[in-house]
Amino acid sequence: MARPNVLVIVLDTARADALEPYGATPGTTPALAQLASSGTALPDVHATACWTMPSHASMFTGLLPRAAGLNRAPDEMPSGCKPVLEAAADRILPEVLRRAGYRTRGVSSNIWVARASGFATGFDDWRDVTPNRAPQMVSTKWRARARWALDALRARSDDGAADAGKVLRGWFAEDGDGPEFWFVNLIECHSPYLPPKPFNDLGLVERVGAAEEARRHLTLGEIWRVCVDEFDVPDGALARMRHLYDRSIRQLDAWVVDTLTALDDAGKLDDTLVLICSDHGENFGEGGLLGHAYSLDERLLHVPFIASGPGAPEAMRSLVELPRVIAEAAGLESHPWDREPVDVAVAQFDSPGEHDDPRKLDAIKAWGAGPEALDNLNAIMECAVQGKTKLLRRNGELRLYDLDEDPLEERPRDVTPAEAPADLLAALDGQPAGPVVAPAADAAPTASPEELARIEEQMRTLGYL
Repeated sequence: MARPNVLVIVLDTARADALEPYGATPGTTPALAQLASSGTALPDVHATACWTMPSHASMFTGLLPRAAGLNRAPDEMPSGCKPVLEAAADRILPEVLRRAGYRTRGVSSNIWVARASGFATGFDDWRDVTPNRAPQMVSTKWRARARWALDALRARSDDGAADAGKVLRGWFAEDGDGPEFWFVNLIECHSPYLPPKPFNDLGLVERVGAAEEARRHLTLGEIWRVCVDEFDVPDGALARMRHLYDRSIRQLDAWVVDTLTALDDAGKLDDTLVLICSDHGENFGEGGLLGHAYSLDERLLHVPFIASGPGAPEAMRSLVELPRVIAEAAGLESHPWDREPVDVAVAQFDSPGEHDDPRKLDAIKAWGAGPEALDNLNAIMECAVQGKTKLLRRNGELRLYDLDEDPLEERPRDVTPAEAPADLLAALDGQPAGPVVAPAADAAPTASPEELARIEEQMRTLGYL
C-alpha cells in the first residue's frame, strides 16, 4: 500500500472552544465541522506548553519541552532555538520522514516557527512568509501610529495566510514520485486580532479603536503585567478582542476550504492525511489572564485536533504524540518516538530569564508592583491531566483540580504529595523539575541582517517588542 501524503495545519493560538466540533456556535467554522464529520475531532488533546516555541518543539521532536531543551525563551530569541533543534535533527519529524522517502516542505508566518529559529531543519523546502500588517504597533512616533491606525481602518492586511496559501497551492500542483509531507503555521488568530474585510465586520471607528486597544494592551510587557499583577483591561476592549478573534477563526476556516479544494483539484486529497490542530489557546480575561502567558489552564492547553484521511488517529492525548501518529500512518517500521500512547498529558512552563534578571526587576519597579508579582513573574509550573483530574505544581506547591466540578479552575485544592493522585504525581516527577538550559551546539550560522530585520518586524507586529 502506498504511503499517504500528510498535511499538518497549525492554527496558531486557536482555543478548542472557538471551533464548532468543540462547542462553538453552529456556522462558526463550517469547513472544520465538515472535515471533522468525515474524519474525527479528537476530544481530549493537550498541548505541552502554553506558547508557540516549546509546543512546536514537542510536535516536531516527540519530547516534552524541558527534555527538548526548549522550555523557555532563549536570550537570543528566536534564533537561540536553532542550535538546539539542529542538534536534535535525528528525531525531528520532517527529517525522519525525509529519510523514509517523503518530500518535506513547510511554510510559516510565525517568527517562532521559522528558518531563523531552526524549524526548517529536515525540510527539503521551507518558506517564511512575512505578515502584510504594518509593523507599527508599539512605536511612539506619530507617523508610525498613524500608519497603524490607517492599516486598521482599511482592514486589508492579513497575517500571512494569503501568501502561505499561494505557496501550498504551488506545491500541490507539482508532480512527484514519492509521498509528500506539508506543514503550515498560520497566525491569523494570534494577537493583535485584526483580520481583513470581510471577516472584520466592525465599523470604521471601532476598527481604529480596536487597533489602539491592541497597542495599549497586547504588547508582551502589558500581557505579562496583567497576568502577574493587576488585571485592568476594560470589559469593552476584551469584548472587541474576543469578537475579532472569533472573526479571525472564521477567516482561517475559509482558508481551509480554499486549501483543501486546491489539494483536491490536484488529485491528492484522497491520498492525504489531513491534521489540523493548534499549539495552544488564548485567554480573554478569564481568571485575570490575557493572551497565553503565565498559566497552564485548560483554555491554553486543551487544543483542537481534527484528523481526516488515510491513517487518521482514533485516539491521542498530547501533541507530543504527533510524530508517532504520523509515523504510524506512514507505515514507518523504525522511528525514534515512544510507541506507547500517552495516558497522562503533561505540560510545562518556565519563566524566561533568571530569577534576578535585571529586566524583571526593572519591570516590577515600572509597574509599581510588589514581591508577589515578582514571584508570579518567576513562576515555574508543570501540570498533569488525566480525564477530568488535573494536578498542577506551581513553584513547588501542588494544587488539585476537578475539571467536572470546576471547569474554570477557580477552586483548586492544595494537596501534599501523599494526597496527590499517584499516576499524575509520577508523571510530574518523571520530568525535570525546573528550567533546563538548552545544550550548546557547534557553531550555528547567525541570521543575516535582512533576516534579523524581518524577525524584528514580525516581533513588533505580534507584540513581542
